[in-house]
Amino acid sequence: MKVRHAVHQDIPKIAKIHVESWQTTYQGIISQEYLDGLTIEEREESWRRRPLEGTFVAEDEDGVFGFASFGKQRDERYSTYDGELYAIYLFQQKQKSGAGIALIAKGVEYLIEKGYQKLMLWVFEQNSAKQFYQKLQPSFVVTSQFELAGENHNEIGYGWELSRLNNHVKRIKSSASSNNERKK
Repeated sequence: MKVRHAVHQDIPKIAKIHVESWQTTYQGIISQEYLDGLTIEEREESWRRRPLEGTFVAEDEDGVFGFASFGKQRDERYSTYDGELYAIYLFQQKQKSGAGIALIAKGVEYLIEKGYQKLMLWVFEQNSAKQFYQKLQPSFVVTSQFELAGENHNEIGYGWELSRLNNHVKRIKSSASSNNERKK
């Protein structure tokens, strides 16, 4: 498995991952009607309208199976956080493979290189992925509400100083690498 910057040829696969991940991850959280209405074509068009800077893909011998997108933090309520993880999604069968932490590591390196100091992300309160973020030991946690498809949803915002998160991610990757070596 490797992580690299996304290129325009990745957009169809990113769109497919984005839609299928929403449909599996948010089942029972977001209305089924909304999830069923998501289309790969619309998501692909949306991805074609935005720059891919700060977007990374995870791939293996079967091709691209995950992505993450990072950039300038968008919520003015938390302006001390200058960077944001906008999205991270993997095909369901590739989750818990180490790709998520590898994508986070690449994004953190990218943000540090660009001069960012802190990172924030938002996750649905009911999303089980919040446990993944909690293991990364955020130094800031806040809850908020937002509306999507005519329904109110609770979300959790997690925040980190990038230097601390970078060190923590490196330790996790190193530990996983050591465990994999011992299994051989």
